[in-house]
Amino acid sequence: MKKLLVLISLFTLVISFSAFAGGDSEENTGMSANKIAALFPGSIQDADYNTLGYIALQEVANSESLKSSYSEKIAVPDAERVMKEYINADFNIIFVHGNQFNGAVAKVAPEYPNVTFIIEIDAKPETLAPNVWYIGRNYYTGFYVLGALASMKTETGKIGFIGGLELPFIRGEVNAVNQALSDMDSDASLQYLFVGDFNDPLKARQAAEGLISQGVDIIISAVNLGNFGLYSAVKEAGRPVFLTTTYTDKATQAPENYLSSDIFNFSIPLKEIVANIVAGEKSGFLNMEYGEGMARSTQFPIMNVSDSVNAAVKQISEDVASGKIKVDMVLDKVLQ
Repeated sequence: MKKLLVLISLFTLVISFSAFAGGDSEENTGMSANKIAALFPGSIQDADYNTLGYIALQEVANSESLKSSYSEKIAVPDAERVMKEYINADFNIIFVHGNQFNGAVAKVAPEYPNVTFIIEIDAKPETLAPNVWYIGRNYYTGFYVLGALASMKTETGKIGFIGGLELPFIRGEVNAVNQALSDMDSDASLQYLFVGDFNDPLKARQAAEGLISQGVDIIISAVNLGNFGLYSAVKEAGRPVFLTTTYTDKATQAPENYLSSDIFNFSIPLKEIVANIVAGEKSGFLNMEYGEGMARSTQFPIMNVSDSVNAAVKQISEDVASGKIKVDMVLDKVLQ
């Protein structure tokens, strides 16, 4: 995780090696015939989900000596066109960062059997397409740990969850938090809201203020740029309100209110998958395993809690990683 955070802190320097904001990385012009392109739904400078995808692209391009290119802020209706433009430019590995693009891949992949696509999903499909690699994002395990943390930290017994859209992985996160509360025999209750947009700070702030007005003192965030509205809401609450985030360390944004983050490292699965593609394997499934040093982990030490809470959550994290604690994956609906 330390390596990942250093990479993010040096992100501006990393970007400077790209020839232009949506184009080829000129340093990755090795002898390999393979070329990898990536599609990102947002800005690669968001210090969040898109930044992590960009870092993963750069690392895998360097490790496999591949020429790389990327396009950012891609709208879903444009994804098919952008992928075909890359394919026509002889890119034979296409990485789409965000499962909103999976429908476009389902249309394009059968037309180009010599191109390998890498997509992100929330559950392993029964049948794997012959030229598609699948990354299982495994959201729910980390949110179980955040739920356990929230149950230990809350003073009011009211925990809030703010998501963007009600998607399968978001429902899985809510259910994992509820499972943690149940497993710990907590009296705390969970209130969840979907604000309709992962990147709207105003909507997220309004949702947070509404939850705070109802007595919530812990907010589990499942939004992206919307977090900037949450930071303002918790800092201006007038009483102690704490939050957790996702993907990267956000401690500097609200240090008096921040607890931890559900950390992602997309470089780990992407490197393994691309190595397999280079070796001739055009299809497969790889889960982002949870645990210290893995693709998915909880950020430690937790801020603004006692040493005893830190130790207790750390043990829960280790038990989840080892399988001692079984976290249910329920994606189809939010369980009551």
